[in-house]
Amino acid sequence: MARKNKPVAVEINELDDSISEVIINKVTLGTVDEKDSPLVVTFADGHTKIADSFDNAVASLLAEYNLHH
Repeated sequence: MARKNKPVAVEINELDDSISEVIINKVTLGTVDEKDSPLVVTFADGHTKIADSFDNAVASLLAEYNLHH
């Protein structure tokens, strides 16, 4: 039986001029560093990934969160 979708509040906090933190339900998913042209996504467990836009960076963090929750 499928679970119902529940709305989830996603918070994006600016830690620095170029670093944003993505949080869901008080759980930090990771950070997005916008300093360089290819954005660097750092996940909570420490591994990194390159993204071409801020939306894709946040989508990567959300996909990783959904995979493990």
